[in-house]
Amino acid sequence: MKRAMWIFIGGVLSLSCLSTSSFVAAQQPPESTVTLYSVLKHKDERLKSCLNLKVAPSGSLRAPCDLRYGGLYAGNDLDWFESSAAGIGSRSVIKDLGERTWTARFEVPVVEPLPKLKPGEQRHIGVDTSGADGADGADGADADGVVRPRPTKPTQPKHDGKPKIDSSFVKALLGHMYVIHVVDDSRDFYVLFRVEALQTGDSCTFSWKEIPDPPKKTEKTASR
Repeated sequence: MKRAMWIFIGGVLSLSCLSTSSFVAAQQPPESTVTLYSVLKHKDERLKSCLNLKVAPSGSLRAPCDLRYGGLYAGNDLDWFESSAAGIGSRSVIKDLGERTWTARFEVPVVEPLPKLKPGEQRHIGVDTSGADGADGADGADADGVVRPRPTKPTQPKHDGKPKIDSSFVKALLGHMYVIHVVDDSRDFYVLFRVEALQTGDSCTFSWKEIPDPPKKTEKTASR
C-alpha cells in the first residue's frame, strides 16, 4: 500500500513539473479579426495601421500603439509587424511561432522584454537593405547593430546581400502565429495573433486574443 502511495505521489509531482515547464495552448479561434493597412501605401487615407491590444474594440486614437503593420518596406519585403519598441517606455517584443492554427497544440515560449532604458538613454532602430555587413573604419555599430572594434589589418567589407533589419520588426506571413509580450511603464501582458489574410504591401488581417503569461522555467525543470 505504501509503495502504491509513493508511486501516486511521484506521478503527481511529475505532472506538476510538466505543467510548469511550458505553456501548451489549444485555443478556440477568436470571434473577431482586425485589419491593419500599410501607412506607406495609404499615406493620406487615415486607415488604421496600428493597434492597441487592450482598447482595440473601442478604436481609441489616443491609446498607445502596441502592434504596427506596414511601416517598413525592406527591398522586396513589404510586409512587417513592428512592436513599437521605439515608443516612450515601450519594451515589447514579438516572436514568430511559425505556421499554426488556433486549434493546434503548441508551446508558447516566455518572451523576455527589451531592457529598461536608463535615464537619458534612447532606443535606436536600425534598418539597412544594402546587404553590406559594415566596412572598416572607426569603432561603432555595423549595419547589423553589433559594435565591433576596428580591425588591425585592412579587410574587405562583407556584402552578403541580406537586409539587416532591427529585431523590433518581424515579417508578416500568411498562416503564421505570433506572440507579443507587451511591456511598458504601466502594462505587462501577452497576446497571441495569427495572420488570416495578407495583401502584400497593402493590408494584413489577423485574429488575436490575450493569454495568460507562460510560466518561466526554473533551473530544475529546464534540466529535465
